[in-house]
Amino acid sequence: MEGDELSVDEQLVRVAIYARQLFIHQPNRRFVRELTLTGHHLRLFHFDRSGAQYTPFLDIHDDPHTFVRLVLGLSSPNESDIGLDTSIRWLTINGRKAGGALMTRGVDNSETLYPLLRLEPFFSRSHICGRSTTCWSVLDNGTDQELLVKSSWRLEDKTSEHVYLQEAVGTAGVVQMVSCEPDRGRTGDLRGFGNTVPAGFQNRVDTRVVIKCYGQPVREFNSPKQVLCALRDAIAGHMALVKKGTLHRDVSTQNIVLGKPGAEPGNRGVLIDFDMATHYRADDINPPADWRIGTRLYQSAMVLSSGDAPYPLPHSHLDDIESFFYVLTDIIHAYDQGGILRSLGSELKLWNMYDGRRLGTLKRAFLIEQPLPKSISSRWPKAFMDVFYAFRDFLRPIARQKMILCDEEPEERAEDLKALMLSTDDHYNFVIRVFDEGIAALEMAEAEEADVARPGSSSSPPATPTLRPQTTRTPLKRSSEECSDSQPALKRPKTPRPARIRHHLRSPPNLRGR
Repeated sequence: MEGDELSVDEQLVRVAIYARQLFIHQPNRRFVRELTLTGHHLRLFHFDRSGAQYTPFLDIHDDPHTFVRLVLGLSSPNESDIGLDTSIRWLTINGRKAGGALMTRGVDNSETLYPLLRLEPFFSRSHICGRSTTCWSVLDNGTDQELLVKSSWRLEDKTSEHVYLQEAVGTAGVVQMVSCEPDRGRTGDLRGFGNTVPAGFQNRVDTRVVIKCYGQPVREFNSPKQVLCALRDAIAGHMALVKKGTLHRDVSTQNIVLGKPGAEPGNRGVLIDFDMATHYRADDINPPADWRIGTRLYQSAMVLSSGDAPYPLPHSHLDDIESFFYVLTDIIHAYDQGGILRSLGSELKLWNMYDGRRLGTLKRAFLIEQPLPKSISSRWPKAFMDVFYAFRDFLRPIARQKMILCDEEPEERAEDLKALMLSTDDHYNFVIRVFDEGIAALEMAEAEEADVARPGSSSSPPATPTLRPQTTRTPLKRSSEECSDSQPALKRPKTPRPARIRHHLRSPPNLRGR
């Protein structure tokens, strides 16, 4: 670096670029240390998942011993001294990585060495500061099954993900943990603070969990039935967790994965990633919603508006159920029934442009709009769209009542809020029943299609009806309260009109008009 004229902030920006690249290209790195040198001075920078730390300018002529010690330290052959995680070891051939293994705790809490199935993590975050979630695929030599090892740096005052995963063991529709290392080190220890931690410093704890492996995210579906089955089982798993006192708070297409091929009902969709989870009781006092928690596109209207609401409600199971609806909405708008990506409708394009109260307003408007445009709904079977409309009808009065309660003082709304929260089982059972009937209708359509295709079943195949949004009232949709995008239609399998779903929509219990 030429001259001493650069401010420390300018130096920090420059060296942070190199530090970030090191974290990206060496995903087993725990911290990065760099020197900046001028003709007379040096400065040491340290980067970890809590941010950056740096020394004052040191004169290399006045203090040559410190200069030499720093150079030797940064050149250490000991990998842990230079910031690498030594629990991950590499096999090199001709100077290139050819394989690797990861050491962690196994089922019996003893050290277990898992061979890596890939040289690179299949998921990692590129930010310097934050949780820095990194996921590795490994092989369990005992069962010959693929497992997933997830490492992340949680805030010290947050409950570790492994606590919620431990409580979820044996719960269908929820990721299953094999083992964990809840405290592998802290960023404060990497900085040598000792017993004196600077004010404002956010200490982060290195946490590792080993979990079972499942399928791809739900957006990698290949049929409408697969979507409904995956969401249905994930919702049922969410219900079981709420009964155990855990609320997920980050339902999204990334955090719902498809079950393994041939998965039994209950595990056709699996809820993963409990970094944002919290302990929750529907019949108790819970902390207010925080719009910063969750994935914006899938957050409920109330959570999005909580930053500006006079008296925000607690983040409840109803907000997560609403997030499941937005997962379904996103899939309907972004794909066709064969899983082919289409251009996003104008409605969801707006959702990606705004946040906070503005996006909350857009979502509340979406809940009361008319049926979706043909350019979108015609991509999907009628039975599938019936589920979408019934789900939206269920949420409409709930979202309206929650926004009314946000404007009332806690004492004034206490009874209404309690009545709403105590209907938890009814809320879940209603939504799950809607999905069950939609799945049954799609299965009936598949059976009818198979009968038609069977040799000798008919002298001529029946005409294939055009897929279109329903225009008349059905038991799954109200006539007056329902709710953009076009692209050349893709060739897709002929899908006969599914049987009418027998379902009488009613308002969820304990909802009172205001």
